[in-house]
Amino acid sequence: MLVAVERGGPVRAVPVRDDSIASLSPVITRLVDKTAHLMTDQLHSYKRIGQRYASHESVNHARHEYARGNVHNNTAESFGAILERAKQGVFHYISQKHMSRYLDELGFRWDHRTPKLKLTRKAKLKIIMVAMPVMDMFKSVISNAPGRQLRRSGNGGIRTVGVSDFNLPPLFGL
Repeated sequence: MLVAVERGGPVRAVPVRDDSIASLSPVITRLVDKTAHLMTDQLHSYKRIGQRYASHESVNHARHEYARGNVHNNTAESFGAILERAKQGVFHYISQKHMSRYLDELGFRWDHRTPKLKLTRKAKLKIIMVAMPVMDMFKSVISNAPGRQLRRSGNGGIRTVGVSDFNLPPLFGL
């Protein structure tokens, strides 16, 4: 899986076939603006892909380097940790077939969090992330609904249908 996350911003996680340049490059090109400053781990493919962006710095986990000043990929690693916790506690099994759905759900949860200051036992202030209030989350969902429809598939599942597929007005059109 490839995780693209803006610090303090949204996350996009996409299943990828492997870690080759051929697999990663089209996904990164679609998700990341060319003016971005990439921060990755030491994977060789990222070094080649990073040449197309404003800057690229990496940390070398093999040498036990996880952060160097402001250079780290801990934000993306944090998303991976949330995925692992969800796998253990909620999903129990994540199939390759539906991986993108699991990642989309966790991405939605990530994007709908708000920071909150908390006082630790040692009397230090710490920022924790808490779920956004339900009504704010609902407003966000509705604001992204125009042009999308959910339909039952032939086998009883759910599929997303874009308005362009039917030349119909949006579900919540203006």
